[in-house]
Amino acid sequence: MVAGLAGSDDSTRRPRPRSVYPWLRRDYFKTSVSYLVSLGIHAAVLALLLATMMLDGGGGSGTEEGGTGKLFSMLVGHGRLETQTERTEKSDSLEDAIAKAVEEIEPLPMVASQVTPDLAEVGVRLRDVAPKINPLGTASSLRSVPGSTGGGMAVGPGFGAGGGMGGGIGRGFGRGFGDFVGLMQTLGFDVAFVIDGTNSMQFAIDTVRARMRELVGQIQHLVPNARVGFVIYKDKGDDFTVRMSSLSFHADKLESFIKYIKAGGGGDYTEAVYEGMRTAIEELEWREFARRVIVLVPSSPPHEGQEAALQSLVKDFHARGGVVHVLDLSEMMHRNYQLALQQALFGTVTDKIAPMPAFYGELQNYFTALANGGGGELIPLGDEGKLAQELMVAAFGPQWRKEVSRSAAER
Repeated sequence: MVAGLAGSDDSTRRPRPRSVYPWLRRDYFKTSVSYLVSLGIHAAVLALLLATMMLDGGGGSGTEEGGTGKLFSMLVGHGRLETQTERTEKSDSLEDAIAKAVEEIEPLPMVASQVTPDLAEVGVRLRDVAPKINPLGTASSLRSVPGSTGGGMAVGPGFGAGGGMGGGIGRGFGRGFGDFVGLMQTLGFDVAFVIDGTNSMQFAIDTVRARMRELVGQIQHLVPNARVGFVIYKDKGDDFTVRMSSLSFHADKLESFIKYIKAGGGGDYTEAVYEGMRTAIEELEWREFARRVIVLVPSSPPHEGQEAALQSLVKDFHARGGVVHVLDLSEMMHRNYQLALQQALFGTVTDKIAPMPAFYGELQNYFTALANGGGGELIPLGDEGKLAQELMVAAFGPQWRKEVSRSAAER
């Protein structure tokens, strides 16, 4: 009976229908919900990151909270600037120092010429011009560079073999001259030749005119960023008192200046030396940290009453980092006068030269003191045919005569 009933139940039991949506089953449902929740969280985080990057939400300006991305800004701690870094007196003083340094940087000077338009800056790379930040504190440190000691440092374009700290610049130049030229290549080199243009100085004007390119080329062979200028002075009442050509990189500009200069005038003994030097010192546009040199080529002293003023002018130039050398023509001019006199009186020339008059000795003493006050030297010129060579030596300084002469011979 019981078995029959059991058999009856088995025969009449219907199979459970298979679900159309299996994911609604409990086991599927548990895993699907977890997956969807995880997917939703990751999607929300990704959307938040994309919105922060694409929209303006970096944390706001000043002390305000973030803008469009304020929520993300606060989450990552960008809400308020003052909570990130605090300004201190040290940071304020540093900012003020930087602003002051920027204000003190001056633009490159405009170089003017009284004869031709200035094209000196055309084609000149800025890095070749004198740097505006002084790495040495003062250019006057160039005045006390020690003499040649051998060894050396390879510096500058076209110079020196040798490795490490040896070799020098060029062939056989010692470390003293190598370092000296290297500093000028870094800081710049400005040299002005102030020349008496009166009648007795025709040889000087002719020499400069004929050898201008050679002179400038030799200087720039050693210091490619060197600038050269000329000041020619005569005296009041002559066709001009002072004319100048501004400091320039280009020999062409200087040639166009000197070709219009003719020696003449100067009937009395004293000349406008003070006016010529004042023009060179005060009106030429010197680069502040460059090596600054004036080479004075006089034939006579300044006017009476201007001697002390000229010495003061030169000393002030030296105090500001400049150097003044003077070429001494007194012995050469005395010998030339004696030879011309013998030819005129006797029709012959002998080697016997009369002693030099006292006024020439006084002239030498005055210009020696002037050169010393300018941190330079009195350089004797024994032969007018060597004027160009002595101008080159004076530009770099007589202590480098051997090295400068060797450089000129190698060109």
